[in-house]
Parts: sequence; C-alpha cells; structure tokens
Amino acid sequence: MRQKTQLLFIALIIILILVGEAVIYLPYRSTTRSVIIQSYPSTTALVQALTNGEVDMAPLENPSPDTLMQLKNNPNLNIVPIGNFGFTYIGLNLRNPPLNNSIFREAMLYGFDRERVLNDVLYGYGETLTPGLFSSAYANLGWRNDSIDSYPYNPGKASQLLDSIGFVRSSSGVRMDPSTGQLLRTIFIFSKLTDPQAVAAANLFAQDMQSIGLPIISFPETDFDFNSQVKVTYSLWDMYIDTQSASASPTWLYDLFAGVNDRSPVPLSTNLVGYHNSTFDECAKQLMTASDSGTAKAAALKCQEQLSINLPVIPVYSKNLLIVTQKSFPQLSLITGSIQDTIAATLTNMTAVGLVRIGEVSGLTDLNPATVLAPADSLTLRLITEPLLTHSADGSPQPGLIEQWQMSNNATDLTIILRDGLEFQDGSPITANDLTGTLEWLIRNMVPSTPFYSTLNKIKSVSEVDNRTISISLLDSDRFAVDAIANAFALPAKLLPTTNGPLGLMLAGALESSGAFTLAKFVQGSGVELQSDQLGGRAVLSAVEGQEVFGSQIGGSQAKILSQALTYQGEPLDNATFTAQIYDANGGSEATVQGSYLGLGIYGATLNLNNQPLSIGEHTVTTQLYAQLPSGAVIQFGEQSLNVNSSQFVLQVIVYIVALIAVGVVLYNASLRKAKPPRRRRATRRRTPRARKSRRRR
Repeated sequence: MRQKTQLLFIALIIILILVGEAVIYLPYRSTTRSVIIQSYPSTTALVQALTNGEVDMAPLENPSPDTLMQLKNNPNLNIVPIGNFGFTYIGLNLRNPPLNNSIFREAMLYGFDRERVLNDVLYGYGETLTPGLFSSAYANLGWRNDSIDSYPYNPGKASQLLDSIGFVRSSSGVRMDPSTGQLLRTIFIFSKLTDPQAVAAANLFAQDMQSIGLPIISFPETDFDFNSQVKVTYSLWDMYIDTQSASASPTWLYDLFAGVNDRSPVPLSTNLVGYHNSTFDECAKQLMTASDSGTAKAAALKCQEQLSINLPVIPVYSKNLLIVTQKSFPQLSLITGSIQDTIAATLTNMTAVGLVRIGEVSGLTDLNPATVLAPADSLTLRLITEPLLTHSADGSPQPGLIEQWQMSNNATDLTIILRDGLEFQDGSPITANDLTGTLEWLIRNMVPSTPFYSTLNKIKSVSEVDNRTISISLLDSDRFAVDAIANAFALPAKLLPTTNGPLGLMLAGALESSGAFTLAKFVQGSGVELQSDQLGGRAVLSAVEGQEVFGSQIGGSQAKILSQALTYQGEPLDNATFTAQIYDANGGSEATVQGSYLGLGIYGATLNLNNQPLSIGEHTVTTQLYAQLPSGAVIQFGEQSLNVNSSQFVLQVIVYIVALIAVGVVLYNASLRKAKPPRRRRATRRRTPRARKSRRRR
C-alpha cells in the first residue's frame, strides 16, 4: 500500500513539473460563417452545379435565352432580378454615311421592335429604354427625363421616313442609296460572342431592318476582333452593340457623348460614335461641374433631351442583374445596380452560421485590383475589404470606409475623411496613410483594362492631410469623383509590394481584411475560401514570457503554431512553404518563424519565447502556406491570437524545490527501509484437533 502511495506521489510531482514548464497550446475553434467562391469554366457547368444543389447562389451574367428558360422552369431555383443603371445600346458610326443622317437613324429606331427583343432575349428580365438611355433605377432617384419621345415600334412610319430622304425600295426589296444611285451597301452590326444576349438582340435588329429594306447583317466575333474593329479602326465599322455599366451617378453621359472625348487612340477615346453637339457638350460640362445635385440633375435632363433629338445611338434595353439561388436560400438583400453589393449585404445580414457556396463563371487570377478582370476576383475583393462607400437599396451612395467627403466649387479637389476607429482584421488601425498609399500604388500599377483605370487615370495627385483625412486633386472637373472611386479600399501601406508581380499582394500579406471576411485559401483559377470571425473569434495560443537569469532567458514557454490541412482536390499537399508572422497590438512585426510539414496536409512551427522574447499581452499570429501546382498557385492563410502571460519563474522554482524535496523524502524513506533489519514474528504452537477434544471432555 505504501509503495502505491509513493508511486502516485511521484506521478503528481511529474505533473507539477510539466505545469511549471507551461508548454501550452489551446486552440479555440468558434462557430463561424464560411464562404466558398467556386469558379466554373462555362455557364453550362454553373447551371448544372445549381441544378445538382452544389451551389447556393450564383450571379448570372449574359445568359443565353435557352439558359434563362431552363432556369426559369426549374422548380428548385429562384431567379432574383435586381434593378440596373446600366444599359445596352447600338452604337452608330456618325462619321460614315448614311448613318450620319439623323432621319435615317430615326427611321431605324421606329423600325426596331424593342419589346420583342425584351421578351425573346431577356424573357422580361429588364425594360425597354427611350433614347435618353436612363432606366427606371435612375427615375427612382429623380434623374430620368420622362417627357422625351420613346419612338415606339412603327415600321410603316420607318418606311415613310426613308422614302422622304430618297432611300426608296428597289425591285429586289433593298433600298437605293440616293447619293450613289446604287443599291444601299451592306452594313454590319458587330457583337461579342461572349455576350449571347447581345448576339441575339443584334440578330433581331438585323431582321427588323431587313424587313424595311435596309441590308444590315449581324456579325458576332471574338472580343479581340470586336475591340480591334470598334476601338481602333474608326472608319471601318458601321454599327456595334454593347452594354455600358453604370452607377447612380450618370457620368457616362460625358464619357460616351462629349465631343472632347472623340479622340485617338483608345483608351483616350470614349466617344466611339463620334457625336458632336455644342448644346449637349454644354449641359454635359454643367453635369460634371455642378456645385449641387439639383443643378446636376437639371443638366442631365437636358442632355437626355438632346440625345432624343439627335439619336447618336439606338437604345435596346436595360437588363436586370440576375442572381440565381436555391429555393431554400434566405431572401437576398437587394442593392440596385450592384450584384457584388447585393451579395455582400445578404451575407452580412444573415444570422445563421455555416457554409455559403457561390458559383462564378470566371477563373480567379491573383486578386490584384490593379489588373483584376474576372468577376470572381472582384467579388472576393469586395467581401474581404470595406469599400470607401457602400450603397443603399436604391443604389445611392452611403458612408463606408469614409464618413465625410467634400468637393471644391470647381469640382477639381476632393477631400475625404475616414471613419474614426477603423481597424484591419488583425487589429491594426486604418489610417489616411494606408488609403493614400493604396491609391498611389493602384495609380502606378493599374492597366487600362482594370475597372479602376477610367477613374484613377483622372487623378492628378493624392496627399495625406492628417491621420484621417486625404486630399485628391483631379486633372478635370468631376463632381462625381467620389462615387467613381466608391469601390476602392485601403490596404496596409507598409505591406504593399514595391513591384507588381504575380500574386505579389497576397505573398506580401498586403490583402489584410478590412471587411466582413478574411481570405482563408486561394486556389488560382479555381476558387477561394473566406471566413468570418465576427460570430465567435479565432484560435487562441497562450504562452509564458521568459525571464533573464545570469544573462540567459529561461522559464519561457513554447507555442506550437499549426496550420489547417492544406489539400487540393481532396489530397494533402506536402510541398508548401509554411511561414508564421507575429505582430504586436499595433500591427508592428515582431518575429517570423518558418515551419515544416507534419503530415496529412498539416504544417507546424514552434515559437520559443526564450529565443524570441515577446511583450506581455495579446499578439496576432498570421500564417501562410504557399504551394505551386501545374494549374497555378495555392495559398492558404490563417490567423490566431497569441496571449503572452507574465513570467512564472518564481512559481517554477518553488515547484522544482518542492519536487526535489519530495523526491528526496521518498528516496530517504526507501533507504531507511533497506538498512533496517526485518522484525521477527513470535512463534506460536498450533493446537491439534485432538488436544481441543480432550479439553472439551473435561
């Protein structure tokens, strides 16, 4: 019994010693919301994933009429329409006859059955437009001129107008060109093969024109050929059909139609049709330089009136933005004019935790806002960063990262004030220096095809006024400049790479989240995983600081930093580099630790506080796994909290002393037992049964 007690006592001592060493790893996994954005190679593949229930919601851009019908007839899916500021139009080269004749253009508009296009191509998910090109989304904000002529479908009137200017029908049915006395030349309308809705609309337009004797032929082509035809060879094309994206601020009026923008080469030219009208130019200038919204709206109404008279383009439709969801998915929080804002608002307003799967028809590149083109990249950036401005349900701008903005009287100087108390996800503050550095980095590195180019290209300089205020100087007057940069965001200026190489922002750790989600995993060309920590927290590591004794650090603990399993297509990856970075509460870098592969896709690194002293308090540990695959790169991110507690050196010494004393006592007792001779037992005689019997007889 005494030996068992001693063994238990020794086991207790060992436990005390381990506690004294304080080697602690306490991971805490909270219930969080995760988002997977999966890239699909085609609309057909995405529709199949929706049908199979593999995707919860998916933006649907430019679906073919057949695809729309298939989705509309699926009882398990919802097609959710969102109002749109953008519009689809037919651009006319006003430099070439007969398109330079306004009556000829008027006849084409009367001969175009736009209601049929709306029903046959969009299945009603949109609206027809007047020549002013303003949709009902603008009407809700007071921007649309509802008094202008809509030019309803009237092929008889179209024929009368053409006859009146000498374009009479020949015996073949094709009209004669009065300037040559010959049959009217063949006119082509170009469209992009990547936009099946535009191709279908161009086909119907060509049919309508042929029915009134105009030899117009639809000609779909690749994006490269389309851009080469329309944006480079100004005089070698006649018509094109395209879609103009837009926001609640109608700056496109100036960009598309102001005479000053009819210049070469692209992208300097945005007035592709070659429209020149002094009255329009004056109201477009007033629109861009107005000191108040009332003056700006009055100028926009006048601009629409001029477009209705001159008809530099033919309106087609304003198509609804579409998101397809499973029937069981919660109701979307709709934001007019923006699929990305709608998805962001929906995810923010959801109360349930778990996984949300989003499908996109685009391959992820490298999440670089200076070069990003794919919608999946843009959506990811929208979810992990907070934009300068958000939008209300009607699409009007609201404070986001900035709380105040003011434009100078001449609309060339914009002052922006950040909200107070802004932080990145790691707890470091967001300052004017971060926003200034981000805008300057974008300006230096952006390419003409990026969505930010048309806006940032107008910026003359960006300067920091104080910790929360920046000043932006513009090359030209633009009262809507703050709306144009609404989707811009701030990144940590100190982490921005000096060069703009592939995956540079991610590898430098510059894509630090300021939004509702953090980037957990990036698979180039395939998808991303995002995670929200707002509902619970993140993994927590605890450690004890070391203490200097006789010139050496002792008593400090070790923190074992582990990654989540890195896998690709269900298989663990063992060829990644694992790096852990430790930051203080202000975001300052304190230490970098390299790790190694442990197995099953898991990597680990050890932080020894004797070798790397850290201050008492909370620190942030960010981890990065980077591996190369034949199909591209895989990068997985992690973030944990590290709590460094005060030194337990004195307690450890006491534990050691108590343990040594206890061990000494045990050993001493054992030695005494060994040295002392054993006690003898008294000998007793056993009584035999016979003796017991004789005693009973007596």
